[in-house]
Amino acid sequence: MDSFSRIQKILNETGAKRRPRVVTIHYYAQQEGNDVVKLVRYNDRNEIHILEESQGRFSLKENIPVESTDAGLQWLKDRGAGVVNLVKMANTDYEYKNGIVGLYIIDDFLYSIILDFPEGQHETIEKEFGLHTAKVISVPYNKLLKQMGRLRPMNLK
Repeated sequence: MDSFSRIQKILNETGAKRRPRVVTIHYYAQQEGNDVVKLVRYNDRNEIHILEESQGRFSLKENIPVESTDAGLQWLKDRGAGVVNLVKMANTDYEYKNGIVGLYIIDDFLYSIILDFPEGQHETIEKEFGLHTAKVISVPYNKLLKQMGRLRPMNLK
């Protein structure tokens, strides 16, 4: 996908409530599987996010506030991370039919849509937006960027 134009048009026409745009920096600890442990740096806070992957879907299992970016990086280092992968995310979420349609631009070039809907509604929403034929990203963004040769690692030593 190279644009959100068509999806934004549908969201606007249906009166979906647009939330403010958020830009974050994610520091992914390198993991063997697809579960994710990362520090997320917002403009006004820092959080450790622990996500569990199941069949290509990611669920937030724990959200741990940390005092600063340095404290979050130390938290990751204390748990064995020697390297983190940097990923910039700019997203705008829309409240739509009892769920969220998230429009994400990853590292200023990769367009991605995250659907957060109750069980059983996902496929219907995919069809409404013409996403049922779109490529599904079933790995964490840092692993996808590595596959694309665009990963930005940072040593924590």
